[in-house]
Amino acid sequence: MRFNGPRSSRHTISVRSFLPLNKISAKIEGITVFNPLPPRRFDLVHAFNRIPIGTTPFIVGFESHLPRAYGLESTGYFRILSGMLAGERCRAIVAISEYARRQFMRQHTGRPWYESLIAKLHVRYPNFPIPPGLDAFVAKDGDPVRLVFVGNHFGRKGGSVAVRLAELAQQRKFPLEVDIVSSIEVGSASWTDPTRPEYWERDLGLLKSLPSVRHHGSLPNSRVLALVKKAHFAMLPTLSDSFGYSVIEAMANYTPVIATHQGALPEFIQDGVNGILLPLETDAYGEWKHIGRADRGSAAYEEVFDSAVNRLVNEAYTKLETLMQSPATYRPMRLAARATAEALFSAEKACHFWDEFYCKVMPK
Repeated sequence: MRFNGPRSSRHTISVRSFLPLNKISAKIEGITVFNPLPPRRFDLVHAFNRIPIGTTPFIVGFESHLPRAYGLESTGYFRILSGMLAGERCRAIVAISEYARRQFMRQHTGRPWYESLIAKLHVRYPNFPIPPGLDAFVAKDGDPVRLVFVGNHFGRKGGSVAVRLAELAQQRKFPLEVDIVSSIEVGSASWTDPTRPEYWERDLGLLKSLPSVRHHGSLPNSRVLALVKKAHFAMLPTLSDSFGYSVIEAMANYTPVIATHQGALPEFIQDGVNGILLPLETDAYGEWKHIGRADRGSAAYEEVFDSAVNRLVNEAYTKLETLMQSPATYRPMRLAARATAEALFSAEKACHFWDEFYCKVMPK
């Protein structure tokens, strides 16, 4: 929620925790209730990803699908939740990207409530406090290229790409260092990973065996940002991500990003300008073509996953090697990354936007 609303406001805002009904059942994660204590009357509820139950008017932001009722699109439950979005109590629906907007339109195309929902649909990017000051990055000629990968879903977010890239660089004597910040969740924890535990032995072994790879486990955000500021690139070569908030934080600190051409990432990462964008097999809506397969425990799926990772590794290596042969082309990328963050993700601009937006949608 910090990323998707005002961080300060001229309105009186109370940040309340919500009841994670998905802990009871994933089938009801599309709705929630907010902590009613201390008791207070509110004019408007600003929710994210989950539709708030109650009588208070609300606006709701979302990152990919709304309502969140995966596999239940033909049920009465889905129709009821969609009716709540179409009803008078819902004042606005805010996608966090054009990718999210496309997914939402696909989700509701052909439904009787489609026009009502589209009339309420807006797009607003997440926001981050842009730290003041100049770029703190320092690198001398001959220093290794430093990369930082951050993501607990190690496979889905591209950890395999990061460690295999370090392995390839070592084989080719290319000076590269990789910091991995991850609790290493793989397999069934994610919706993209091969599920056979033995599949992960090679990549997880590289975490320990490669001298150029440092695995930090989980770290406080301040320590993550300290690594990011010193890095040539942050890494998000993900197979499935709706947005990737770590990208905002990196770019706000002048650090360009190595990312995949999927989800919302191509909306603001320009290859060779403010980052490196790696090609990925995607559908018309910007999702990796192999999401949702039921055979993730099979050798056939492992081959598909392996092939995708290796293509990303080879593409990333080629672009890094070419770029680092011309240092004069790299420095402007850092300035462009920062300029993108200031233009699109500024918390200060977001506060002004949300203050005015609340006034527009507030019941008269």
